[in-house]
Amino acid sequence: MAELLVLFEDEAAGRFVPLSYTRPLYDMRCGVFTLRERVALLSGSEPAGICRAHLAAVHGAGRWPLGLLASGAPLVLVNGRALDLAWLPALRAAPPNTVFVTDAGGVEIMLGARLTPALASAIFAALLEQQGAAALHELRRFARVVDVATTVLTNPWDLIVANGAQIVGDVAVWREHGLWPSAAEQRPTHDGVVLRAPERIHIHPAARLDGPLVLDARDGPIVIDAAHIEPFSVISGPCAIGPGTIVASARIRGETTLGPVCRIGGEVEASIVQGYSNKHHDGFLGHAYLGEWVNIGAMTTNSDLKNTYGTIRVALGGAGQVDSGVLKLGCFLADHVKLGIGVHLNGGAMIGTGSNIFGVHFAPKTIPPFTWGGEVFREYRIDAMVDVTRRVMARRKQTLSAPLEAILREVFVMTRGDRARLATDARPAVSLESGG
Repeated sequence: MAELLVLFEDEAAGRFVPLSYTRPLYDMRCGVFTLRERVALLSGSEPAGICRAHLAAVHGAGRWPLGLLASGAPLVLVNGRALDLAWLPALRAAPPNTVFVTDAGGVEIMLGARLTPALASAIFAALLEQQGAAALHELRRFARVVDVATTVLTNPWDLIVANGAQIVGDVAVWREHGLWPSAAEQRPTHDGVVLRAPERIHIHPAARLDGPLVLDARDGPIVIDAAHIEPFSVISGPCAIGPGTIVASARIRGETTLGPVCRIGGEVEASIVQGYSNKHHDGFLGHAYLGEWVNIGAMTTNSDLKNTYGTIRVALGGAGQVDSGVLKLGCFLADHVKLGIGVHLNGGAMIGTGSNIFGVHFAPKTIPPFTWGGEVFREYRIDAMVDVTRRVMARRKQTLSAPLEAILREVFVMTRGDRARLATDARPAVSLESGG
């Protein structure tokens, strides 16, 4: 009987807010793919998902996914924090009721498991509440436990730090599963395109490359899906560019992933753009993570290095300001964030879901979800925000479905307390430590 692949979240989901308010960790992009896409590539089938209740209609198998147990097939569970999946074939071949565990920042977590429906049913309630530790505790009583050394996500900056190596690994796996031939094998006839290390460059047949431009893969592979690269662009590897994306005469430096249907200009370095987001104009984006439906105005720039060359602190959900231990770290912009022209962001800035920030030189380092303003900050009324979202999505021929709208409205309610501290006369603080 065929097995069922099921992705799940554990306790770490809360450390990734506001990025994780609107999608589970397994649907966040790192490398070429999200984890869901990576598992689908390796297995040849779309995995199911178990996630937080307000996300389940869009990103999961429903609030009560008991149908996953009904078929009688073994369940292969994969932790949504996983990056490298070299261990997955061994898990799929393991005897039923085998659990793989790994170290995540000094804490042992359940990495994956192959379970009979009977044993899986014993931990379903815990997984529905993201209680991975409780699930693992129960499984230890009945299952065989195997230690695995691998890479998992622990904090939001791990997405950025891991991205370059993940692109390299994803391209290697993708080549084994039907990636388009390299430019050296394909010998594309794009006029005015300089290819450096063409054996490491993969270009979709439907991609449009308008020279003059340079693709430099000497430091890592470049994958360009059915995208449009405009003249005078320079792209350095490792880099992945998704379908429908336009690179507008930009400098795209290494360790960068641009998801589908983005508009990207200016200078971008070591950053991830989930998809359907715009940074079309000049300005610097470095060591940053952008969600979907983000729009960044002209000349808006983030710092990713302190003048003191110290490590950068980031506000984590429920943990306050935490030292990342990372020297170069930019901003985190959650889904549906809008930034006006000329906004400057400090390293480690965290801008919450649905916020619209404008008319300010230095934005505060931490801005709650659904915040409106600049010199003065107020709550962004949810009805107005939803109306804008409908118009924005329609421009990309997408529709704000009822389940997607319900997610936004639920996040608005659950974050109301964060906005209660907004003073109507509050003004942003300027950091004296920002560098370039």
